[in-house]
Amino acid sequence: MNGGPAGGSLRASGGASEVAREGVSDGTSEGVSAGNEDGPLVAVLGANMGAGHLQVGRELARRLAAHGVRTRLVDIGELLPRGWGRSLTGLYKFMACRAQWLYELTFSAQMRTPPGSTPFLFPLDALAQRRLAALVERERPALVLSTFHLSSQVAGRMRSSGLLEVPVASLVLDFFVHGMWVHGGVDAHLLLHSSQVPQVRERGGKAPLVCGPVVRPAFHAQSPSWGREEARRTLGLAPEERCVVVAGGSWGVGELAETFRTLAAGSRVVPVAVAGHNPRLFASLEDARREVGRGKVLGWVEDMDRLMAAADVVVENAGGLTAMEAMARGAPVVTYRPIAGHGRANALAMAEAGVSAYPRDARELVSCVAELAGDTPLRRRLVAEGLSMFSTDPARLIASWAQAGCLQVPHPQGPSGCPGSLSAPEAASQATSQATSRAAWRAWRPM
Repeated sequence: MNGGPAGGSLRASGGASEVAREGVSDGTSEGVSAGNEDGPLVAVLGANMGAGHLQVGRELARRLAAHGVRTRLVDIGELLPRGWGRSLTGLYKFMACRAQWLYELTFSAQMRTPPGSTPFLFPLDALAQRRLAALVERERPALVLSTFHLSSQVAGRMRSSGLLEVPVASLVLDFFVHGMWVHGGVDAHLLLHSSQVPQVRERGGKAPLVCGPVVRPAFHAQSPSWGREEARRTLGLAPEERCVVVAGGSWGVGELAETFRTLAAGSRVVPVAVAGHNPRLFASLEDARREVGRGKVLGWVEDMDRLMAAADVVVENAGGLTAMEAMARGAPVVTYRPIAGHGRANALAMAEAGVSAYPRDARELVSCVAELAGDTPLRRRLVAEGLSMFSTDPARLIASWAQAGCLQVPHPQGPSGCPGSLSAPEAASQATSQATSRAAWRAWRPM
């Protein structure tokens, strides 16, 4: 949920010149310094659908530059006819913030397709193909990397139909691998967790490789930008107080005011709520704070790493970048009152994978947060499971592909420690999680 707004220009990082393209407004993606100007290029297809997709693209660009690989950050909306990208973002934001019932219908009908089927995207895929083909022809990337499900479908379809000769990889950012993340034409699917491998295989996806999440170094427990005590002092927290960060993404989506009220009134923790760019949510949270007489309310926060450093527990509602940042920092994650569609599906998938808690009502929330705020076996298990996802770096594998000019997919039972390779225990866990994946797919339902 960190980072500023973005639009749609195409820019190369690593020292290449920046040129505004036809139909693309300047000022979207930030260039990344350093890198070999003669190095291979990776086209990263993201989307202006909240800050998560944008932050992942920027962080990947920074890491790839360290390997001598240049990047071109592309907003998939800008590959559509002029104005369509903004309309698509506006529609998604409206559904997420104001009409979640409509998003639920959309997610169920188009994204949460049964294994083996392909979402029907016409005319969006056809409209984006021409400009993507022109971009690839002009820029000559060694690899197309998708960080958004719609771009995975567009590039996958082009790849399978022969319209795209460049290898395509999909970096899956959701824990629940819905139908739009997977396409048979995509050469490799890079995943957050081993529990996702059977989900990709069931949908006919190639080369599911566990590479872990992508978050900025400021959030990593090994090199935090803020010390715990220093971060807590900035929030005015006493040493004995337990801090619970409540967040709903950069757009401030979901029933955060009710969550805040439940935590402040029903437990001894100090809830710190982040409203993002949502003034209505900020006002509702302020009303809740005055009503219960406890907690803190913040608007848009540039230094979310400071709050993660101060947090004893993080409560979120979508299973997106906020959850991954908390796990990287070593804070246990609770998903409560998840938003419609991917939020509910991610909540169930994360809980099934053992990386987060998913309380279903207010009593469970209060009990769960109280247990996780202390030094308990549940806290230690969730923290350890979350941190274990960051043992590999997706950028290493992506850079090696770009430099080789092809996708050298590691064997699933290859030597542990190779970029993207799966150890024997991981391979065994995939077979075990096959049934769990099917059960999660069938058990998911609106709550």
